[in-house]
Amino acid sequence: MRSLVLGLGNAILGDDAVGLRVARAVAERWSDAEGVTIAEEERGGLALLEQLTGFDRALLIDAIQTGAPAGTLHHLGVDSVPTQRTATAHGINLRMALEMGRRSGLSLPANKAIAILGIEAGDVLTFAETLSPELELAIPPAVEAVREWLRHEEDA
Repeated sequence: MRSLVLGLGNAILGDDAVGLRVARAVAERWSDAEGVTIAEEERGGLALLEQLTGFDRALLIDAIQTGAPAGTLHHLGVDSVPTQRTATAHGINLRMALEMGRRSGLSLPANKAIAILGIEAGDVLTFAETLSPELELAIPPAVEAVREWLRHEEDA
């Protein structure tokens, strides 16, 4: 079974980079896990299809803003992701991208095989290459959540 751990975000928008940072921390510890690929992506929508193609399961790690305290971890599925803003008027969300990819014949994980670890972010609009202190503190529990997901995948 091929599994993907994919960190998402923008490296120069402060807390928005948390998914990238968690993926790097995971890669430092589990870079040799058989059947597991750890990657980063700074684009969304259709660009995610290239990353997801060929995997049986995926865990996406991204910043999220729901109003919860910064650093809160949210465990979501494709169908429970809140409405997303996109960078352009032509951008599409994850669910729509997956539907288009499947219609195009891409080998993508089923929606139920895609988990999302959302990390509550504070400021995702200010140009900065650092995370807020709350998100720095959220990295170890997020890495642990990924480890649990990987362990669960091994047992599946």
